[in-house]
Amino acid sequence: MREGRIGFSLQQVNAVDDTGEVLYSECLGRLVERDGAVRTSEEFTAFLEASGRVALFDRYMVGLAFEWLDCNPSGVLGCDISAGNIFDENTWSELYDLLSRNREMASRLVLEITECLPLATLPTAAEFIEGARALGYRIALDSFGTGHSPESLLSVPVDIVKLDAFFIGRGQGVGKGKGFLHHLVGLASCVAPTVIIEGIETYGQLEAVKKAGATHVQGFLLSEPTLYPVYCGQPAPLPAAKPRSAGSRQLHS
Repeated sequence: MREGRIGFSLQQVNAVDDTGEVLYSECLGRLVERDGAVRTSEEFTAFLEASGRVALFDRYMVGLAFEWLDCNPSGVLGCDISAGNIFDENTWSELYDLLSRNREMASRLVLEITECLPLATLPTAAEFIEGARALGYRIALDSFGTGHSPESLLSVPVDIVKLDAFFIGRGQGVGKGKGFLHHLVGLASCVAPTVIIEGIETYGQLEAVKKAGATHVQGFLLSEPTLYPVYCGQPAPLPAAKPRSAGSRQLHS
């Protein structure tokens, strides 16, 4: 982040009835190594979690999204927010301040809440979500069905529900799986006007989700993101070096 080597690629969310209509484009995290190799967010998420940097990463990505939106007045983005960022007030206050400072772009940024929302944290999560929606942001519940529980779907106010690709893969959207997908979409549509199914890679899957009643789709069939980031922003200034006390040892990494 300090060197400007974190950025994002984009993948569109398309309307089912008119695939040329784009609801928004999701920011997909990318890390450019010093040797030029590119890693996707899936490859470094475990490190972020283990080192306690998920909240910092999320805020950085939202900041990049605002920079991109400022340069692209007609653009609309979606940005992931880990559920861990909104479990307690001390964690989400910095993120909320960032959202508040940029509320003029709120209508063009969708906040996608990832991971599971444990029941004990739902009141706090609902407070953050209601505050963000009051600023004008839309909220999407990501990976419903494999990450979020029905309790979280019914307990927090959301604008969009995204169904995990699992439910359309491996034949889930055809044959016996059609009825299950239809009921899952029906449940999601009870609480949100927009239901997105991820992982669409074939026209057969596209037709299956259309019959199931989903409003939008996301996947390689209609939008294949680039590996290299389309936006990385500007490198952040390095903090000033702190003087070492006498007798301290220099560490090498």
